[in-house]
Amino acid sequence: MQHPLIVTAGIIRRNDTILITRRPDDSRQAGKWEFPGGKLEPGESPSTGLARELAEELDLPVRVDGIFDVIYHRYDWGTILLLVYECTPLADQIRNLQVAEHRFVPAASLLEFDLLEADRPLVQRLIAEAARPPI
Repeated sequence: MQHPLIVTAGIIRRNDTILITRRPDDSRQAGKWEFPGGKLEPGESPSTGLARELAEELDLPVRVDGIFDVIYHRYDWGTILLLVYECTPLADQIRNLQVAEHRFVPAASLLEFDLLEADRPLVQRLIAEAARPPI
């Protein structure tokens, strides 16, 4: 049995919105939206890999905070284990270096985007959290 590919993603918030990015036209699942992140390099920790991916894709330095969720998903090409972290951006500017575009959207609006299948379970949790009154 083949081991799942370990992939990371970041939940990056700005006020009451969450960052999503659209995959480039020359990538697997081109045009789909996702929470930004990517594959780990050999020997790389998940938090280090996520910080590297966000810098490479968006020129965005972040502090990788606690784990938000873990998702196991089987695509037709293979299986992934998606480690999703809360991230705090350390800069205000974002540049689309390895993504087609990015948007900050309210949680409820995430349903309007064609998200990667593995990212979809996160949407319901984010919507539920956004609807919860503050303590």
